[in-house]
Amino acid sequence: MAEWNLLAEPAFTLARQNAAVALLPQRSIAGIAAFKDCLGPLQDALGVLPGPNRQARHDDILYLWAGPESWLAIAEDDPDFDLNLAKRCSGLAAVTDQSDGRAILQIKGPHVRDALAKLLPIDLHPSVFPQDATALTLAAHIPVQIWQSAVDVFELACFRSYAETLYEALSEAVLF
Repeated sequence: MAEWNLLAEPAFTLARQNAAVALLPQRSIAGIAAFKDCLGPLQDALGVLPGPNRQARHDDILYLWAGPESWLAIAEDDPDFDLNLAKRCSGLAAVTDQSDGRAILQIKGPHVRDALAKLLPIDLHPSVFPQDATALTLAAHIPVQIWQSAVDVFELACFRSYAETLYEALSEAVLF
């Protein structure tokens, strides 16, 4: 009779020799859209707002450029994140909670760019997509925001309803 070696693995996690894909734990996510002529004061109120296609971290909050005068703010799971952010942005920007509507997947490993090249229509070479870059693009025809969180580590935010499909596409991409 054959012996079975079963390994416990969390749901939505796949590791291969060349890359690993995982659904990250819930984070607090908010969209920020500056009101007309309030960009300067908003930047002063938040301490930092990255320019086009860039990301910046300030006070344990990651800010991702998400279009003209709009950003995605991401922090550790905090039920009052959007309310506290809205207080800081009062009269300067609209703040909308995106926490329940978005999922963040992580793909990492020495060949992560090769795997992502199969799904994304953008160039992720470090000379074109430096570590502080972010992009709004498609991954396997799914709208995503992608950024590099560390060396050979990328994170992709997508609408929660697409998370499983994106996970499957990333999982297939790591199988060289």
